[in-house]
Amino acid sequence: MAIKDVLAKLEKAAEMENMKVYRGDKNEILIDLNGDGGADAALIDTTNSDSPDLLAIDVNGDHKFNLYLDDTDDNSYPDVVYIDKKGDGNIQLLGSGEEIQDKMHLRLVKCYAALTDMDADTEALNEALKKLAACVEEIKKFAAKE
Repeated sequence: MAIKDVLAKLEKAAEMENMKVYRGDKNEILIDLNGDGGADAALIDTTNSDSPDLLAIDVNGDHKFNLYLDDTDDNSYPDVVYIDKKGDGNIQLLGSGEEIQDKMHLRLVKCYAALTDMDADTEALNEALKKLAACVEEIKKFAAKE
């Protein structure tokens, strides 16, 4: 689905919650999940295909993305997960391919799939945004303990 179409559908779904979805650069859809004015997540087109292939998440709460779920084979299933814990460019691979069986990864994959599904209705997108918000909050709490 084209970035502009994803954006329009997500904006409508976000209206039902205290969330905001807006355009970053031409290849980004930024998602403010908690209404604080900064993006907590983003759907990004890294291949210039006009379709999101990366879910980026702000783990540290500083509005800088550092957890990435990358759909490298364009099948709506993020198959590579990596993190930049300190935001210093030191990227660590957390998993790739079928080996990724972490519960949080599976929850995020479901969110990603729903958010990028061109047939999803507003209610399904709203539910996916709420689930994404819960996942991000859980990840932030876990990261704060480390």
